[in-house]
Amino acid sequence: MLAELNIENIAVIENADITLVPGLNVLTGETGAGKSIVIDALGAILGGRTSRDLVRTGADKAAVTAVFTSDGTEGWFEENEIELEDNVVIRRRISADGKSSAVVNGVPVAAGTLRSLGALLLDIHGQNDGRQLMDEGRHREYLDGFAGVEADLAAYRKRYETYTAMLSDIHALDMDELEKRRLEESLRYRIAELEAADLKAGEQDELSARRELLRNAGKLTEALDASYDALYGARGSAAEQVGDAAVTAERAAALVPELNGVVVQIDEARHLIEDAAERLRDFRESLDFSPEEYDALETRL
Repeated sequence: MLAELNIENIAVIENADITLVPGLNVLTGETGAGKSIVIDALGAILGGRTSRDLVRTGADKAAVTAVFTSDGTEGWFEENEIELEDNVVIRRRISADGKSSAVVNGVPVAAGTLRSLGALLLDIHGQNDGRQLMDEGRHREYLDGFAGVEADLAAYRKRYETYTAMLSDIHALDMDELEKRRLEESLRYRIAELEAADLKAGEQDELSARRELLRNAGKLTEALDASYDALYGARGSAAEQVGDAAVTAERAAALVPELNGVVVQIDEARHLIEDAAERLRDFRESLDFSPEEYDALETRL
């Protein structure tokens, strides 16, 4: 039974507390007084869809809190592993951007889970709800509700789910011999492929790096050739110009001995350039690219 309802910033209601008593409770008022807003708030509590349109203009968020007696909800709380107390306290918050959250007895729950609880706590009827009595698909639901067997029904459903899962496992184990042979052949084939591949730890990273090198082979050789020519191989290269600088610096040092240190530095620079050029040339000559190797790497990877 619904015992208390608190509404905060829902539509035109800034704050309202409603306390209900056992028996008949009647809310009356003129059109626009907010009766339908109470129904909207109850819909939110029962797990219904919410939107930012429910939030009162100017407010950052809205909230609805309801207190129910816990009669008939034992099975739901057991199924959802939430501690059952004397009362069921549900709080639904709605932010100005339309997002919502729900808490049952202090435990966050999804909207779908809240709807399953709401179905046990409250029914909202409209003018034409009498037509539902003609729906044969709901007759068993009415009978279970009248008998008060919700806890037994929840326990039965849980056991039935366990039963169907076990039955599925049995069927999976009880496959025909032909299917077993097909599965065995498939597994043997996959094992043979893995053994033939002779996989090694870290091999994929190494092969990926080599494939990337081959993929950029043209750019790499072009850059190496250009660097070598700029340093040593072409007319006007860095080595040639530094060599010329060394000759002229030696002439200057013959006139000014203090420049001998500069001559030494220029000579060191010339040796560094020649050494770098030689390393570039050796690396360029060590490269061995072929389309066949690239194809083999693609297949391996």
